[in-house]
Amino acid sequence: MFFMFEKKTIIVFVGVLMVVVGLVYWGLAETKQPADDPNAIVYYYGEGCPHCKEVSEFLDANNIAEKVSFEKKEVWGDKQNAREMGRRAKVCNIQPSGMGVPFVYANGQCFVGTPDVKKFFSDKANLTETYPETQK
Repeated sequence: MFFMFEKKTIIVFVGVLMVVVGLVYWGLAETKQPADDPNAIVYYYGEGCPHCKEVSEFLDANNIAEKVSFEKKEVWGDKQNAREMGRRAKVCNIQPSGMGVPFVYANGQCFVGTPDVKKFFSDKANLTETYPETQK
């Protein structure tokens, strides 16, 4: 009788453990990589970042949100967004020391810094204004 009780307890414990491990693995797999829509454009910014404020003013002044579909994600206060930005920077072979905001990820390409981000959105929105600081 004692052996039977012990065997049932072990089976229940192993079953519960497998369910917990499965749920943890499934949860980690969900957050490991962002769901990449090949046409998605994601703009990463930091709340309080002066460069991001300049980009935000540019986006507002030129009604970019009406012309270009993109998602905004704040990274300084949201660790999940920051990790996502880091994974995407790796896709572009950007080292952590070269990563910062403002940052745009689009179609497997990365654009870092105010001039590059403004030029990216300007080109996408078909604006005629150019940015000499991005031209070489």
